[in-house]
Amino acid sequence: MPDPIDPNYLRETQRIIAAVPNGPWEPVTNDYGVPDAVGPISYLETASDEYQVPVVQLVQHAREALPRYVGEVSRLRTVVAHLERRLREQTRAEGGGRNDR
Repeated sequence: MPDPIDPNYLRETQRIIAAVPNGPWEPVTNDYGVPDAVGPISYLETASDEYQVPVVQLVQHAREALPRYVGEVSRLRTVVAHLERRLREQTRAEGGGRNDR
């Protein structure tokens, strides 16, 4: 499983996303009818033609998906921080979390 996303890494990802042209990025076909460009990415080469279309589709999808994922991570971090704060407050209000059995 990957390591948790560091807040600085998340901010850097947001900065990079904001710096690129807005999507959606549509595939562009070459003279042979095969997609080999996506948005501002002007040439795409893969080791095999059978992988070229899936790679183009990945880049096209990622341009829209990545900002959404980053936004969701940011939103969930805010929710978690709020819940942790409430839990600490509740624990203090109940006597510091001691078990009085």
